[in-house]
Amino acid sequence: MAFDLDQLFGPAPPAAGTNLIQIKAGPQTLSHICKMWQHISTAPYDRDIELAVIDGEGPHALVFPCRRISGGWMNVLTKERMDVRPTHWREWQDGQAAGSRFSGVAR
Repeated sequence: MAFDLDQLFGPAPPAAGTNLIQIKAGPQTLSHICKMWQHISTAPYDRDIELAVIDGEGPHALVFPCRRISGGWMNVLTKERMDVRPTHWREWQDGQAAGSRFSGVAR
């Protein structure tokens, strides 16, 4: 199944990045809604972040912190390199329990 990224997320930002409103997210608090998704081209190398990916089920967020490394991405919990192609990112919330914010939600 092919996904049109512009249709799902809007056009890619020119340089600074545009915000995404929501990516297949479960219930959210007001503080969480304020944490907007940024285009992947702006992802930092120096901190833990949350990644959004598109797979066979559509767009969704990974439920563990990730870190951008040279040539790819790393799962912060396992310290293993991951084979993912994320589309967007946002700050990982300190103290956030892995898996606590996303569950099976409607497509």
